[in-house]
Amino acid sequence: MPDLILNLSYDLYGRLCELARDDGVSAETLARQTITLKVGCNPSSEETPISTGFLRRHTDDVLAIAEKEPVYLADSTYRKFVLVSSDYDPRLLSPATSEG
Repeated sequence: MPDLILNLSYDLYGRLCELARDDGVSAETLARQTITLKVGCNPSSEETPISTGFLRRHTDDVLAIAEKEPVYLADSTYRKFVLVSSDYDPRLLSPATSEG
């Protein structure tokens, strides 16, 4: 994976570190997720979900991604969730059938 070096002001870096700490991730992870989202790509995966704090800060952008593909989330207690649009796959909203 290519490296990207950003020259951030101390104030901006401090704020980034605060937000990252609140989300339970590193400043580097938060910067990567934010950049990924802002260029229109999914910042999450099953292995690296976004935090619910990230979702709160970027709700509209995250929902736009979830219209096209699943977005993986983890809350502060590390419970994992998947956010998908009801239009993504109608089978997700159908009651499960049991074959007995």
